[in-house]
Amino acid sequence: MFRIGTKTKLVLGAVGFYASAEAYLHWSTQQIINSRKLSISSQEKFKSETVAGMFINPFPEYRPQTGFEFMLVRFIELFESFYGNKIELHEHPDKDHTVEDYLQIHKPNIDIFTQNSKILQECIKNDNFKAIKSSWWSTPINKQLLCIWLGQSCSLIQISGINFLTDPILSDHLFSPHIGPRRLNSSPMDLKDLQNATNNQLNFILVSHDHPDHLEMDLVKQIGNKSTWIVPLGLKKTLARKGIYNIIEMDWWESIKLNPYIKGGDKLDDYEIVCLPSMHWSGRWIVDANFSLWCSFIIKQNGKSIVYHAGDTGYSKELFEEIGRVHAPVHLSLLPIGQYCPSWHQKPRHISPEESLKIVDHLKSSFMFGVHWGTYKLSSEPILEPKKLLTKLSKDREKTEYFKTPEFGLTYLFDIDKNIQYPIY
Repeated sequence: MFRIGTKTKLVLGAVGFYASAEAYLHWSTQQIINSRKLSISSQEKFKSETVAGMFINPFPEYRPQTGFEFMLVRFIELFESFYGNKIELHEHPDKDHTVEDYLQIHKPNIDIFTQNSKILQECIKNDNFKAIKSSWWSTPINKQLLCIWLGQSCSLIQISGINFLTDPILSDHLFSPHIGPRRLNSSPMDLKDLQNATNNQLNFILVSHDHPDHLEMDLVKQIGNKSTWIVPLGLKKTLARKGIYNIIEMDWWESIKLNPYIKGGDKLDDYEIVCLPSMHWSGRWIVDANFSLWCSFIIKQNGKSIVYHAGDTGYSKELFEEIGRVHAPVHLSLLPIGQYCPSWHQKPRHISPEESLKIVDHLKSSFMFGVHWGTYKLSSEPILEPKKLLTKLSKDREKTEYFKTPEFGLTYLFDIDKNIQYPIY
């Protein structure tokens, strides 16, 4: 008679338990989605929810991944990373340019950031806001939006001299110099550059979720409590282990006034951060999947939506219709346009360039930067495909100056009042 050994029984038991747990999570999520179908409010329909202590995606379009799929795709990513760095990066997409030519790093013009930071700090110090006009541009600084894309979903944003860093990652490696994908190019700025650009006033750091390509833990420790960290539910504990206590933790649809967190902020325009749903997942390792929430953010000035930072998200028509209904129009949307292949795995978690323009329409966004591409080779689409697709789609709409991929390190200038983008410095 065939006998099953003890080790085999343990393995089969563990697999069976895990499969049962996944089935329960999926069934419970579907029950929640079905129970919300009759909800009058879309915000009520798409509020955050946990099952067995883990956050879920209450969206009909979402398909959860199992641990088996997670491990398979991570294994595939190792080969994709090798292919991207060793082979594809050095291919010639046309006879005149290499991939590296399209991924070249520009030197940021941080002086204009620094000047505005100093002007705002002087105005606050002297309690005199008549001098809020900048010395280098006719537009008052409280009407200015500056943006530098640093790679992936990491950007340095300045609104009225107030500085924001999104999904911070500056290092050349996701995990370590020996393990995991490395950047296709280095960050245009390091921490010292950020400190200089903000005159040591990097006010807020927005973290959409804790994936390694959106949150660099070494950088967390280096910045520490000098900045206010704004994170979704559950991530406060992770940062607290690194000694961070200057944290605002937010739930979907929650909004918080930022003025109390800015020195002298009571004399400024009204600034607000809104935490919004996204269709994604969280976790740095398979064992911590979905124990913290994922989200997107909108930064508002006097009730007007200035910047939408999507982080990572799949496409849900009803969700983005609701976000647009409440918060449109948006001046600038930072939308992830890479990591969408293979579609069978990525579609519930990432958007394509085509879907990014659907979101632009829902949000009535005046400008859109397609980010989250060209930084790491993490998926199957060619490195330059997201850029080429977005350029073609924008050209078809005659919107190439409005919806585009930013260049690494270039400084982009916007007049918020006039809804104008000025020449790149």
